[in-house]
Amino acid sequence: MSGDVILDIKDLRVHFDTLYGPIEALHDIDLQVMRGEIRGVVGESGCGKSVTSLTAIGLATCKVDDGQILYDGYDTVYRIKDWEKNLIRISTAISYIGALIIVFNILRIIFDTSAVYDIIAGIGIMLLGSLVGLIGRFSSYKHEKELRRIRGNEISMIFQEPMTALNPLYTVEKQISEVMKEHDRLVEREVSTPSRILRAVLKPATQLADSITKNPLATLTPIGVLIMYFTVTSLGYSGLFEKLSWYFIPVIVSAFTTSAIYEKEKVNWLISLTKSIPYLIISILYFIYMSIYKYTLGLLNVNNPLKSIEEDVEEMNNISLEGLSSLPLAFAFSLTLFMMFWMPASAVMVILVTIAVFMIPGIMISDFLKLDPSHSRQVVQILEEVQIPNPETVSRMYPHELSGGMRQRVMIAMMMSCEPNLLIADEPTTALDVTIQAQILKLMRDMRDQKGTSIMLITHDLGVIAEMCDTVSVMYAGTIVESGSLKDVLERPRMPYSIGLLHSIPRIITEAEGGRKESLPIIPGQVPDPNEHFDGCRFHPRCPFADEICVSTKPEMIEVNPSHFAACHHVDKTTNVSQVEDAFENLVARMTEGI
Repeated sequence: MSGDVILDIKDLRVHFDTLYGPIEALHDIDLQVMRGEIRGVVGESGCGKSVTSLTAIGLATCKVDDGQILYDGYDTVYRIKDWEKNLIRISTAISYIGALIIVFNILRIIFDTSAVYDIIAGIGIMLLGSLVGLIGRFSSYKHEKELRRIRGNEISMIFQEPMTALNPLYTVEKQISEVMKEHDRLVEREVSTPSRILRAVLKPATQLADSITKNPLATLTPIGVLIMYFTVTSLGYSGLFEKLSWYFIPVIVSAFTTSAIYEKEKVNWLISLTKSIPYLIISILYFIYMSIYKYTLGLLNVNNPLKSIEEDVEEMNNISLEGLSSLPLAFAFSLTLFMMFWMPASAVMVILVTIAVFMIPGIMISDFLKLDPSHSRQVVQILEEVQIPNPETVSRMYPHELSGGMRQRVMIAMMMSCEPNLLIADEPTTALDVTIQAQILKLMRDMRDQKGTSIMLITHDLGVIAEMCDTVSVMYAGTIVESGSLKDVLERPRMPYSIGLLHSIPRIITEAEGGRKESLPIIPGQVPDPNEHFDGCRFHPRCPFADEICVSTKPEMIEVNPSHFAACHHVDKTTNVSQVEDAFENLVARMTEGI
């Protein structure tokens, strides 16, 4: 592990603009990540860990008031210069003047046609204002372009909530390949552009052929119906078939049921047809009954003995026949067939042509945009590197088809696809069970060991910190309160807050240590509101050693050991960890009695 710094955050102060005024979220953050190390950032929820990481890659919605964020020497924080601010103000004023001229002359044009020239002049003035604004924003566009080059390429981030970080509308391979395409990491295509165009043009025909091969009955049935319709219409028998179309339902039920059995059980279509015979017999018997019923009503001179087709459909659908799941679809199909015979052939042709116009180009475009085979194999290889089982299948899945652990692995695969120099992992084990957590952490450690990737690991789990990290920074209320090596911070902590965090971890107490305790150890109180002002130490309302100097004076980072820093006025009282733990328990007892 080399000793140079890959990420250096210096004196960072940021705020959020709200309806109640600016709220300062980070206060003088100093944090370094060395090349090839795993830096842990730990603290309670609301301490500013995620804001720090998002600000580092330019994705936070806060405003940077002061400080620097240097990635490999490049400052990722954009600071607009005074002359750029002035140009933007001038461009805004010019655009307003042009807009006023246009509005005024639009009203004047009713009485004076020469106002058209003034409108054109107003448009020219607005274009001039836009040009001036582009000059003022040029450096910000250039900076944003550089950040886009860095993000996802040299710096990647595993976001805190992998369940929602993936786009639900795209497959895994599409999302991973998009990142690689953005940063030009995809290999050369195997299929040339002319071949892709030819394949896309032929796709509707090939897709129809594949459908006929896989499920011939379901595909050929509607085609046969269309052929029958146009044949009957051309011969002039559409009126007769309009009256008889309702009685085609037994055949249609048989066709649909055979297709459903074929699709579900993957057996020969002759076997499927044999299994559908009971459904065909039941539907034939029912329609014989309906015909006799209607004929009897006619003999009895009942008014309107023959019900309409729509009433027949409603009556049939109200009958519960267990197992006949294909009947409602068959009824709808039969009703559609009736309407076809009722409509002229020209209307049917218009419908078919409209469907083809909208559907066929969509099929062609989607096939043209399909991943190249070489790119698909590249994505599969990346998924294999993060130890995803059956990567070929997973690559074609959508996020909702994956478990939490699999989504997290896909996120890591996406972030590692461009082999970044720095990986920011914001609570990467959130919502994962213990087994999956261990696998994810091992995967990240292997990436550091094999590829030299630096990792900034953000978590509130000290167990994860102890297992993964080389160095640790403890954050509280938007500032770093202790920083040092893993051994220094976890074995010899000097900031009361760090000791309180370690003391709050549940552990088994032996009889020699005093036996079972009444309650779990805690840090009293809670993290203060970001907009609450502090002149001194922000931890003093919860600290057992707080006094007047803690309330009035902000503590500076003190080097308590070589490369081990703590921000506390009373580091002399924190050398004995057990005494600090007792002080916390006494403070909790006093606060409880006060309540």
